[in-house]
Amino acid sequence: METKILLVVDDSSIITSFVNKIFKDEFNVISAKDGVEAIEVIRNNFDKEFVGILLDLNMPRYNGFQVLEMFDKNHLFQKIPVCILTGDDTKDSLDKVFKYPIVDVLNKPFSESAIKTSINKLVLRGQK
Repeated sequence: METKILLVVDDSSIITSFVNKIFKDEFNVISAKDGVEAIEVIRNNFDKEFVGILLDLNMPRYNGFQVLEMFDKNHLFQKIPVCILTGDDTKDSLDKVFKYPIVDVLNKPFSESAIKTSINKLVLRGQK
């Protein structure tokens, strides 16, 4: 059985390295620096199983909101659960995010236990 993919979409190498360190023994952790790279990873691995995506909102080229919109238009939320990573916890941003069927929002900075809790939610959503 092939290892499930955990896609980490964040322009911070500190975040992607941290997540990879925690989950490298459980999942195939793939990182993308922005939404353009994330979409490329999804297209290139569409036949594989994703545990989910950890998606930053504020990135260059193609941000998290644009990725969420693409997911919505292409009905990808049913195939790939999404957890938002953000340093922007304003009411406006959270209201926009919760218009989509995301699994969780994780505010930066976050702890190892918080990220594990969010990943468990992604795994459970993916099993439905």
